[in-house]
Order: sequence, then C-alpha cells, then structure tokens
Amino acid sequence: MTLNGGGSGAALAPGARATSLAGSGTATQGPRLDWAEGSSDSLTSGGSDSDENVYKVLLLGASGVGKSALARIFGGVEDGPEAEAAGHTYDRSIVVDGEEASLMVYDIWEQDGSRWLPGHCMAMGDAYVIVYSVTDKGSFEKASELRVQLRRARQTDDVPIILVGNKSDLVRSREVSVDEGRACAVVFDCKFIETSAALHHNVQALFEGVVRQIRLRRDSKEANARRQAGSRRRESLGKKAKRFLGRIVARNSRKMAFRAKSKSCHDLSVL
Repeated sequence: MTLNGGGSGAALAPGARATSLAGSGTATQGPRLDWAEGSSDSLTSGGSDSDENVYKVLLLGASGVGKSALARIFGGVEDGPEAEAAGHTYDRSIVVDGEEASLMVYDIWEQDGSRWLPGHCMAMGDAYVIVYSVTDKGSFEKASELRVQLRRARQTDDVPIILVGNKSDLVRSREVSVDEGRACAVVFDCKFIETSAALHHNVQALFEGVVRQIRLRRDSKEANARRQAGSRRRESLGKKAKRFLGRIVARNSRKMAFRAKSKSCHDLSVL
C-alpha cells in the first residue's frame, strides 16, 4: 500500500489552538481548509476527553525544510509574519478510523546549536516526525543524525518515528531520491513518506498515519505483555531447540526480511 494525498476527504475545521513555545502569543487562525475528497475521516476543533487519546507529536529537522509549513497546514493557520516564526504548538482533534484523538504538534527548532533539543524534547514525544527537504542533501544527513540521537534518548520500540521528505513538488531541484529516503527509513527502523507542504500533498496522510502508528505500537506492546505473562512456565528442551533453529533460519533470511521491510516502510497503517 502506497501512501498518497489524493484520496482523503476530511474537512479541516477552524478553531485549533496555535500557541508559541516561546510565549509570544497565539498564531492567527486561517480560514477553513479543505483536504482532498474521498475519506470518511474528519478533523474537528477541540480536545479529547481521554488523556490516553492525547498524543504529543514533535516535528524535528534542519532549518528551512518546511516543518513549520506542515504544522501550519495541520493547524489551519494562515501565512503571515507571526505564523512564519518557528516554535508554535498546534492542538487539534482528529478522527481516524472512527476514533477521536487529540494531537499536540510541536514545531521544534534548535537555538544556536544548544543541546536543548536532545535534552528536553526527545523524551517527551508520543511520536516523532523527522523532516528533511528532498532538495537539500545536508538536511537529509541531519535527519539521519536526529534519528541516531532519538535512538539514544528513546531506546524503546513503542515510540513511532516517521521520516518525511518534504518539497516533493520541486522535481528539478531534487537531491534526495525516493529510494534513498526509503532505504534510510529501513536502516533506521522508521516509517517513510514524502510530502509537499506547498501543494498540501500527503499532509493529511502524514498526521493520520502518525495516529495509526501510535495506536498500533501501543496495542502491540500490550499484546506482547499479555503473551509474556501467559508463557512464563519453563520451556521444554524441544521448544528450546525449535527456537534455536528458528534463529538460524532468520539469520539466513535477512536479505528477504530487508526487502519486505522496505516495501512496508512507506505504509503508515501497519507496523
């Protein structure tokens, strides 16, 4: 399943809160924005009644890659001098697969090369969106560095990370191919999608995919915990031998597994 931004029909309602992390006030709200047609999902203003359905999503990446533009589209904020400033937080409820969730999207930036980002931000997110520009190879390398920092700060597998190649509309200026982005996602064990903030392409698919990834990983974690609790009895010798042989087969099948993973890394509806 390949993600695309042309098959969705949720309407973005006005009223989402957009506040500055620096305390500079609230960003100006834009007019109602219509997403592409064809989806049963919808976006509404307001919050969620359950804290379990409130997800903190951090947008990370080099300067100029379009993080703020993606966040503003999600928040329904019109362009302007105040909206252009980085560091806003956007709060909006989104209904995905019939279930409501409230997303708090943090537009994060690094200040003067300080270590504030890895020290304070990388431990607070329920999901991380690492953005690079397909027209800037340096931003792609920065995205890889951020992924390494995240792995050190968050060593659990239940926190989804999505690698986003923005500005996909600038075909003639492209420096990072789709295959390079997908390969990087496979190597660093994260999901991958390309977007165009300028054309609003795949922006809705991105944020809906974030919600799905959070839910999938939390459900998987709970299922694993139940499975482990039910199998604490001592394994027989036969089971141990079978498990050992399974590991040998797995080692011999790494190439096949890599190919399978590369096919699914751009599908945000599966683990």
